[in-house]
Amino acid sequence: MEIDLLFTAIKPADWKSVSDNGSFSPDSVEEAGYVRSFTGERAEDILNHYFKGEEKVMLIVLDPLRIQSPIKHITEDGFKFIAIQGAVSIDAIIDKIKLHSDKKGKFSLNVKHFD
Repeated sequence: MEIDLLFTAIKPADWKSVSDNGSFSPDSVEEAGYVRSFTGERAEDILNHYFKGEEKVMLIVLDPLRIQSPIKHITEDGFKFIAIQGAVSIDAIIDKIKLHSDKKGKFSLNVKHFD
């Protein structure tokens, strides 16, 4: 599986509680057993579906080469995700980006891969 970057998202206020003990463990790990991650081309649609009505979201950028947990492709709510089984080591997080919704409540971003 060749993936350059993976993304996941949380509410900014949740960062401290999900990143304790050297690992990143959002609510989805407790609920479903995995971190819901996605590629850049799906980011905007997923953010606007799962974070509808939120003013801010934190987009977490993950390096798939640093992820030690097994990953698999899943479909949930009509969206394709890459499920990372269990918590993710903080070392796999290469960036955190705070996004703000526009006046209509939509998140807009453009993630492109350049060779």
